[in-house]
Amino acid sequence: QQDSLRYSARDVAIARGKQCGVPVVLGSATPSLESYAQALSGRYRLIELKQRAISQARLPDIELVDLKHIPLDNGLTRPALQALTDTLARGEQSLVFLNRRGYAPALYCPSCGWVSPCPRCSARLVLHRSAHRLKCHHCGLETRIPPECPGCGNPDLKPLGQGTQRLEETLAALLPAARIRRIDRDTMRPRAWAELGAAVHGGEIDILVGTQMLAKGHDFPNMTLALILDTDGALYSPDFRATERLFAQLMQVAGRAGRADKPGRVLIQTAFPDHPLFRYLQRHDYPGYARALLAERRQLDLPPFTRQVLLRAEAPTMDAALAFLQRAAALAPATAGVSVFAATPAPMARVANLERAQLLIQSAQRQALQAFVRDWRPQFDSIRPRVARWSLDVDPLVF
Repeated sequence: QQDSLRYSARDVAIARGKQCGVPVVLGSATPSLESYAQALSGRYRLIELKQRAISQARLPDIELVDLKHIPLDNGLTRPALQALTDTLARGEQSLVFLNRRGYAPALYCPSCGWVSPCPRCSARLVLHRSAHRLKCHHCGLETRIPPECPGCGNPDLKPLGQGTQRLEETLAALLPAARIRRIDRDTMRPRAWAELGAAVHGGEIDILVGTQMLAKGHDFPNMTLALILDTDGALYSPDFRATERLFAQLMQVAGRAGRADKPGRVLIQTAFPDHPLFRYLQRHDYPGYARALLAERRQLDLPPFTRQVLLRAEAPTMDAALAFLQRAAALAPATAGVSVFAATPAPMARVANLERAQLLIQSAQRQALQAFVRDWRPQFDSIRPRVARWSLDVDPLVF
């Protein structure tokens, strides 16, 4: 939970289990590196399931479509479209995964280069064409689609990129006989899940198009193809957890294909087929990839081999947010083994008209970090002027 009260449900469950003296079961095909490291060290007991729930179901074959050599047409390659066509002809079902809702990530003016900005955030307004709106997925701002470019008056504005709405439209045009259903936050309500499951199991849907809402917890026996689009951004993200999350997500999506007696197939469109992540993924080798990532993390002094606390600040101006953090850093007690890094703007520097900055504190020793925070926290109340909102995030997962 990242908004309002911040907590890790996993860590709360473990703490609660310890209080009550009862075992806690953490179940996942791709556990976090923190949990996996605990299992490797013997602190947790590791129990592995060696086969799928249906014994005759084998893991799907994972194929990479190299975008350096195979061109895209409306976001799809020829092998991807052929796979969808073949699956449809066999009377089987497909999943097309694109983790980006909306029609397009932005609206673009080809004349002057204007790209729909959110006036309240350091983000773009996303085009939702069916609702005739531009929406910010960070602060919730909505506005009408402008009839012409606000920068130069050009009336010929273009969608930039592809979201699930546009992908659904593209597939409907290319495969007019297919019955397509889009699954994302814009289409689904709690009661709709039961109806969706009945429709898929009843053979009323040929292709599911969706975001991460489709990645976990669904068992569709006739779904034999999973097509994964546009995930390359995470391969070279500055977030050190990005590839861990991507591997988990890709394994979960791949796991939707071939869950019964029919063989499954997974196609991933990527411009980086030689990335090490894909070698482990094609072998369905989470333990191998986890060990490789843990070796990198140990070498770089990153979690789970070090502990972190993130002091976040929000203020009307970036100068005010940074000033609060700099004053807080000046009040930090000198503690052996604890490093206090320089205050920096947050990766998403502005949300809902508030500028955001952060200060990272790190230590290899949990006890030293806890003592540091215990002595440091009372000093915050003396910081003036009080123009910033602040929060302390222990073991942060998102920066």
